[in-house]
Amino acid sequence: MISFLGRKYLPVQAAVAFVYGLICLQGSVFADPLPENPKEIPWHISALSVTFDNIRNLYIAENQVVITGGKTRLEADYVEFSNKTKDALAQGNVILISGEDSISCDAMNINLETEIGTIHKGTIFIQKDNFYIHGENIRKTGEFTYSAEKGTITSCSGESPDWKISGRSVNVTIEGYGTARDAVLWAKEIPAAYTPFLMFPVKTKRQTGFLMPGASSSIRKGYQYEQPFFIAISESSDATLYADYMSDRGTKTGVEYRYILDNKSKGTVFFDYLKDSKIDDGTAATEDYSFSSTPQRTNTDRYWFRMKHNQELPNGFSAKLDLDVVSDADYLHEFREGFSGYIPTKEYLETEYGRSLDEYDQTIRKNRLNVNKSWSTYILNMDALWYDNITARRQDLDDTTLQTLPAIQFDAFRQQLGASQFYYTLDSEHRSFYRQDTTTTLVKGHRTDIYPRVYLPMRFNKIFYFEPSLGARETLWYTNDFTSAAGDSDPLRARHMADFGAEISTKIFRVFDPGNTFAEKIKHEMVPKLQYSFIPDVDQNDLPVFDALDRITEQNLITWSVTNYFIARKTILTPQDKEIRTYRDFAYAQLSQSYDLKKEKENQKEPFSDILLTGILDLNEFVSVNTDFSWSPYDNKYQIFNLGGLLKDKRKDALALEYRFDRDTPLETIYSEIDIALTNKLTAYYAIEKNLKDERTVQTQTGFILTKECWTLDLAVTETTSDLNIGFLVTLHGLGELGTGSKKTLASGQSSRYQRTQ
Repeated sequence: MISFLGRKYLPVQAAVAFVYGLICLQGSVFADPLPENPKEIPWHISALSVTFDNIRNLYIAENQVVITGGKTRLEADYVEFSNKTKDALAQGNVILISGEDSISCDAMNINLETEIGTIHKGTIFIQKDNFYIHGENIRKTGEFTYSAEKGTITSCSGESPDWKISGRSVNVTIEGYGTARDAVLWAKEIPAAYTPFLMFPVKTKRQTGFLMPGASSSIRKGYQYEQPFFIAISESSDATLYADYMSDRGTKTGVEYRYILDNKSKGTVFFDYLKDSKIDDGTAATEDYSFSSTPQRTNTDRYWFRMKHNQELPNGFSAKLDLDVVSDADYLHEFREGFSGYIPTKEYLETEYGRSLDEYDQTIRKNRLNVNKSWSTYILNMDALWYDNITARRQDLDDTTLQTLPAIQFDAFRQQLGASQFYYTLDSEHRSFYRQDTTTTLVKGHRTDIYPRVYLPMRFNKIFYFEPSLGARETLWYTNDFTSAAGDSDPLRARHMADFGAEISTKIFRVFDPGNTFAEKIKHEMVPKLQYSFIPDVDQNDLPVFDALDRITEQNLITWSVTNYFIARKTILTPQDKEIRTYRDFAYAQLSQSYDLKKEKENQKEPFSDILLTGILDLNEFVSVNTDFSWSPYDNKYQIFNLGGLLKDKRKDALALEYRFDRDTPLETIYSEIDIALTNKLTAYYAIEKNLKDERTVQTQTGFILTKECWTLDLAVTETTSDLNIGFLVTLHGLGELGTGSKKTLASGQSSRYQRTQ
């Protein structure tokens, strides 16, 4: 059906006809629901003049022509339209809107039903990715497919875009891929690169196809090219294949498989493999392929398998599986970066599963199966823990790593004991310990530990809070491998312990009225607290030793602490002129120290512990500081001192500084980074990490980030003690990223990290 404005109108009738056409159009829209079949879509015409050509069976509309049907709208100065075939010839200021996308051109000949036709001197705009396709002659070969001779593509607006890709022949499929023959990448009017054939993604939805590649160069790997390929298997699963060519090492291949089983069950599996052309034979010739902190590597078959899985089970139970198996101790040192490297993998798993990986330099890596169930006041955990000792496996040494197969824990959260004034908690567990290669001194066996604790909270004069507590611990061991120093080989052993604790505290607060832009009111809350902890001396020499729980030391300790909280209140006005009060914790500081009565009784020196301070200051989005340290009152020196700070401004200049010191390790490092916004588009940065103990530079990174409307460039040179890497990351908005860049998050908050366009 079609609504139209008569066959022929005199000029004096044009205004009346236009108003009548709008009434017909609106009436039709509200009267007829939108059919799903394109052939049943009603088309409506409004114009200042509409006539009907009986010979050609066409409606001829002129001046302010608008044709609508379903989600399609055609505007032009002049239109010839066949209601029978739905063919339309449009000329002059032509705009065709289909869904969220649009076409503007000088002239168009198109079938509005099939959306197939030709476009003369036109521009296609894809709204979601801000993507433009220009061409002298464009053929629309389907609802979402285009073909252009001498066409260009870009995500930049304007007559002179910052970048564009031109081609002798350009084909584009929305939610698919585009191709260009004899493609040239232009920077403004300067040709920057040429390729005889180019394929690029034109996607706003998750879909199978190539992702943008990465390229870099380093001393250890040579020239490197990484190409990921994404496979949309189904709505609930996908995979990404990786090919990482390294001119000096070979090609590393990998796969990442992700799946969702239901709302609470999902998993991700990663596997990488490299047939390495280089080994570490201990000579100077191969020192570029080794690391000083790891054993000599002679294997060429290198791999890394990691997996995390969450599974909902019947009756309120759930399971979590974590696997992490790597071929050699060098692997994660070698491949920390890259699309499937250690850092991107760790960040992804932390975000998606809330569980991380062991650090890259850990040679004993944890694998875990956990089955658990939670109630409002109780929790049950069942674990099987396997620690993979890479060094023992690779060097063919005895593996005496302590495994826990299985472990069962049942804990009760703090809760009231019946109708009494008492509260209680419960920690209980049973662990079975196993060693693959045991000796006479390293035992296997079982341990059961039950530890209930009772509390009696009291308040005096509504000012002081006092809470004594009493704990009782019963621990049983069973092992055939252990013989005590006295020659006792009884497999069953027991330990009975009790401990006592108490704390008294109060709360002092004051509200200040600064009445400025930072806060209307500031509340300072101070909590002084005094704690006492007593654990008696119990002889444990005839007990096996598996972990720290097997040796609980005597304790007679008094600890004081003062905790400060600073809370700012501010009233904001919503766009609806409604006032809302907001509260923000902007500062925290805790000072504490312990006094050991046991040392005093035994006339030991230094009964006072170090003074501990933890502080956080987060004034606003421009200033933040955090610190923690321990200071010895006896030699007036720091045992630990960590300090970090960040300063930013509205220009996005930033200065970050982090100092770490540990006297026992010994460790003393400093990390600093400065970001300078040279312009509102260009940011330069420099970062350096130094080991102050041996005056060694751990890593430096120098680069800049140029951010434009439709592209971003991140160029960085990274130097470590073992490698020099030059990387770049070019992001062509709407197409994706090319290169590997620095993959760093700037202190100023900008980010150039690789993100998959899935």
